[in-house]
Amino acid sequence: MQSDRHLADSEDPSEASGAALLEPTDVLEFPLHRRVVVHHTVDAETGAPELRLYYGDKEISFDEAPLFAFGEGLARSGRFIAREALAWGDGYTWPQIGSLLQTLVNEGILVRAGGESPRCPVDDGARPSPLPPAPASRPRFWDECETLFLETTGRALELGHLELAVPVFRVAHCALDGDARQVGESNVFPKPLRVDVPTRWRTCIYPGTRHRVDRPMNVSALKAMRVHWPQMMAALARMRAHFLDRFPGAGEPWTVSSVEMLATTVLALPTYAMMRARQPVPNGALHPALSSLFRVTDGLRMVMHQMLFVPMGEPLLAPGEPVDAAMILAFAERNYAFHSEHGVCAGPQAMVEEFLGVLLDDRAPTAGRLDDTALEPAVRAALDDAQRGIDYALRGLRAHVSLFSLWPAMARAYAELADVAEQSRSALPGGLRSRLGAHRRALETSSYLAREEWRRARETAYREIFGACGRGLTGRPGEACADDRDDLHARFDAARIALAPSTRAVLSTAWRRVALDADAAERLATTCERFLTFLPPVLAVATAEQAKLNRLLGRPAPTRVFDAYDADLHNRVQTDVARRVPYLLDELNDLLGLEIRVDANRIEIAALDEGAGLASRPDMNESPRRPPAGDDPNSGGMVPTEAACLPHANP
Repeated sequence: MQSDRHLADSEDPSEASGAALLEPTDVLEFPLHRRVVVHHTVDAETGAPELRLYYGDKEISFDEAPLFAFGEGLARSGRFIAREALAWGDGYTWPQIGSLLQTLVNEGILVRAGGESPRCPVDDGARPSPLPPAPASRPRFWDECETLFLETTGRALELGHLELAVPVFRVAHCALDGDARQVGESNVFPKPLRVDVPTRWRTCIYPGTRHRVDRPMNVSALKAMRVHWPQMMAALARMRAHFLDRFPGAGEPWTVSSVEMLATTVLALPTYAMMRARQPVPNGALHPALSSLFRVTDGLRMVMHQMLFVPMGEPLLAPGEPVDAAMILAFAERNYAFHSEHGVCAGPQAMVEEFLGVLLDDRAPTAGRLDDTALEPAVRAALDDAQRGIDYALRGLRAHVSLFSLWPAMARAYAELADVAEQSRSALPGGLRSRLGAHRRALETSSYLAREEWRRARETAYREIFGACGRGLTGRPGEACADDRDDLHARFDAARIALAPSTRAVLSTAWRRVALDADAAERLATTCERFLTFLPPVLAVATAEQAKLNRLLGRPAPTRVFDAYDADLHNRVQTDVARRVPYLLDELNDLLGLEIRVDANRIEIAALDEGAGLASRPDMNESPRRPPAGDDPNSGGMVPTEAACLPHANP
């Protein structure tokens, strides 16, 4: 049943093709009714209340308030006699309710007793691993940063640039904890660093969208989480208090962006302990309470990311939109955030609710509040360094959102290039129009940046997060300075550099060689100029934040400048993810026969020999010289969203 189909408005059941009409005495079954998610909402246009039931790929909508009780009764009922539904609400009659039930039978949602039910696992027992063989033969960590990037992307990256290529909330993913489990479990980022770890998998029997689905849950990680839960909740409560000390009033109410930031500071508790230069926790020695805390909190962060940046299923939420624990949990269910590529969340609802209650509502953990003497030394030591860990998180987020501002700009440039080619009055040679049009279609059909409103929403969220992080840094330990309060866009404007006339001439000449239409060539060059001149300020702001982060960690400064090609390493390191469009600098080099070099202080464009570029090739649709690797939802939003799991105890 489609999302725009209201059950109360369904057709006469007598018109259903060949289906026997329902009798009041028929016994009906609602197979797997425990998967149903009940959502009370309002119509976006009229403001009228609605009830929606989400069941697999079907959405059952009620827009008449008297029928809400029927919908709620349906969600509770696995097997019932048809006439019993009359008692689910007041004033129901058989013609009305029988018609609704008949429609549900016709749609395959209800079945007559003895009928064929949807396929599902036959038992709740052990399941085989859903994972393919691990890409890595041994555990690796970022002390091998240059080697790891060289092996996976062909381009070395110094450790001093790490958080620009691997966002701060993902740095710990590949680490091993004291139980010899990777922090990211089967969702390790980047995927080439995942190793095989003995894991028990079982069918999920929890209610909601994950109930008895084909994907299993990881009970090995859940077991570790149960063992360390009291210490985890104690650490969580303290991180909440530290965060509110930095951001007084942040929880009155919580907003989408403030919960995103809060979750990231919790993730930094184990990450900072491993990344600091002074007595770092070695890979393999991270306390399992800290790695388990990371997993459960990472699930929350991904749900907030989905609210901010994934415009599928539900409209994007503004950074300042108020949220609470119940809203977050309901959103996660409705939007399948408990599902990942290979499995489903292993956390029971009671644990999920306790986690959110402790973090957002300051509720006492079920095991009571632990004092310092009840914490193991490794956990206590991490908490002792929590203030610097929070600085690390906030600096890392600022570096992340400044650099990733590149991706909305790149998507916008691709759309503008395609528009110019499409509007050109003359035939463009060699298929230029079709090539650029194909890139635009790829963005429109497979990207979270397909529309300008989505691009602007992402830029707004980045701007809000950048500014809020700066307010949390001011006057606290670390490298706070006067410009931390600056607006992100103001920082970009202050760091802009113009394209030299001679460089602009090289760009214009290159486009004239490819596009016979002089007016189109000039407009194409202008779009490229706008994008290219945006890159230096993005790189300048991001690398300035990274430099402050390096000083906070006590990490040596890198020896090589971070340039515009390094900005794409986050995508290229994901070697098994199909990319939707090439990195724009690679595409421009290939289209125009150029060598473009950009960093925070320069834009250089050189023309290659006459045999380079598309003007010299009959096939306009060849791939760029440097094959692109992956893409990621945290960047350009050009692949399906990263899977969220709350708690993130399995995939």
